[in-house]
Amino acid sequence: MSRLAEPSTLVLGAGPAGLTAGYVLAQDGRSPVVLESEPSVGGLARTELRDGFRFDLGGHRFFTKSARVEDLWREVLGGELLLRPRLSRIYYNGRFIDYPLSGWDLVKKLGVVELSRALSSYTAAALRRRREQETFEDWVSQRFGKRLFEMFFRTYTEKVWGVPCSELRAEWGAQRIRGLSFGTAAKSALFGNRGNEVKSLIEEFRYPRLGPGQMWETMSDRIVALGGSV
Repeated sequence: MSRLAEPSTLVLGAGPAGLTAGYVLAQDGRSPVVLESEPSVGGLARTELRDGFRFDLGGHRFFTKSARVEDLWREVLGGELLLRPRLSRIYYNGRFIDYPLSGWDLVKKLGVVELSRALSSYTAAALRRRREQETFEDWVSQRFGKRLFEMFFRTYTEKVWGVPCSELRAEWGAQRIRGLSFGTAAKSALFGNRGNEVKSLIEEFRYPRLGPGQMWETMSDRIVALGGSV
């Protein structure tokens, strides 16, 4: 790593945002210095190395509708950025349900009765007068119905984030699952997510060969090679 006596730009944090900013600044000849408190780069999207094995802290798949961002990723990793099919499933009531949802898979594993309950709950929520949405629970229940919230959204969200859904803000939910509604989920289950209209329903994505941390480790090396410092 290089040390610069008079850095022109200081970047706080060597996560994806900080490193991307540092990389673009370095390309522009701005000699950035990126500061990170952890011993490795990548933030929550880093890949840990233990006993010769690489472990991702999370999936952090690479998907974007921006050609500019896609070009930057390819510029950094080239052929190391692989296209991979998605395999995600929801574990509910002793069964694995495909996600993105599939119409026939839902009927087979949930059954007509449970699907009817979910549809009835959604219909009731859609007809009910809308009230102010303060929590994630409010936000999901009004868009999908209470039944689907209890079946899928509550347990997963509280397991991953460790916070009750009644304490998460509605704005957080709108940002996390933007564009997803009962209608779009049903449409995707019947006809597929054509054109990758909804990001949370994509069926394939790009992933670095050695995990997401490979992107940020390589970008960090590029910054140093261009005269910056990490």
